[in-house]
Amino acid sequence: MNLLSRPAFIDRIRRIAESQTRRQALIYGEINYAIQVASLLQGSAAEEELIAAIQKLICKKIEPLKDTILGQLDRNRFGLIVNRPVKESVKFAEDLVGFLDRQYITIGDHTYYPKLTLGVTELSPEYETPEMVLAAVDEALYQARRTGNSVVKLIDHDNPQLRDYCDSLKLLPVLRKGLIERSFVLYSQPIVSIAEKEAEKKAEILLRYHNQQGEMYSEKKFLKTAQLFHISREVDLYVLHQFCRFMAQQTRHDTVYSLNISGSTVRNHDFVDSVVTEFKRFGVNPEQVCFEIPETVADTDYAQAIAFMHLLKDRLGCRLSLDDIGVGSSNLANLSKYNVDFFKIDGAFISEILENSYSELVIGFITTAAKMFDRKTIAEHVENRQQLEKIKMLGVDYTQGYLTGMPELLFDPSQEG
Repeated sequence: MNLLSRPAFIDRIRRIAESQTRRQALIYGEINYAIQVASLLQGSAAEEELIAAIQKLICKKIEPLKDTILGQLDRNRFGLIVNRPVKESVKFAEDLVGFLDRQYITIGDHTYYPKLTLGVTELSPEYETPEMVLAAVDEALYQARRTGNSVVKLIDHDNPQLRDYCDSLKLLPVLRKGLIERSFVLYSQPIVSIAEKEAEKKAEILLRYHNQQGEMYSEKKFLKTAQLFHISREVDLYVLHQFCRFMAQQTRHDTVYSLNISGSTVRNHDFVDSVVTEFKRFGVNPEQVCFEIPETVADTDYAQAIAFMHLLKDRLGCRLSLDDIGVGSSNLANLSKYNVDFFKIDGAFISEILENSYSELVIGFITTAAKMFDRKTIAEHVENRQQLEKIKMLGVDYTQGYLTGMPELLFDPSQEG
């Protein structure tokens, strides 16, 4: 059986989509851990031998199927166009997974037991392009991989997660262009002290997209796209640079600004070198900058997060805030481990504090822990007086939300030289 290259396979999908008289299915497969195992054992030659042996087993299984097309989409990924209805194709995919589970391959003195993870979708007219089809099975494969080895996952063209993925895919070029053309502007929202009238001024830096028609969009969808396609660090560097440009133009320096940091940035300590460079270039006082790191990121990448925090706080003198506390509520016991200045309570708990006793319990726990560890607390998304009085009673130190201050334009990079 001929193994089509990726371009040829995609072209075949395109031709089927344009001329099909009955629906077929696409199976997208990943050979689990083949590259890692082969590289660990004997290097690239073993990897090629192992992949080829698995492909041979797959070909053996699909040979009886009429008009089946096999393509190699990556080193350890392949695609199958199956000339069968989608339900039969799913059954075949499950048979293929079971067949591979019963095989083994010997390379030199080592034995490898192949495992497959498969995503399936119907080649239906609702997919406008071959790229959309591949996006669908890629999402199906992702969902299957999260479940474990030897799993088959079917995805439909109207799957909500797929729609989100496709929306992000469409937004990707807008995001990249916006970073190049400086279409993202900086807003700031006040962080207000509840008890201390003479407390220092604080604000959080927010990102907004400014299109050519003059319309402004929030950062939420763009940040989701940046995370999905692994360019969050580029966004963080953009915000850092534009913020430092703003600071260089200020004559008053009485506000501490908070900047959000993504998980990919926390895992890349080169970002700290960029902070040092930008601070020196624009004369930014590190004590005026507070970096916000999500609690879920800190817990997931604990060792790297601790090292990252150490560089920012102890080496540079910046302040730190642990953001979205409560989302990872199973890890609240870890709060004492982080050398931060602020605990920022996730807004979901503030929104429900008047109706949900659990939210009140979580907020009370965080404020008690903060006082024990000599930290200050910030409640976000405070929108009415009743919420404000409740968090004040629970001992929260600062509030952020529409009640105490709307986001306002701080700096438009496109209007500056």
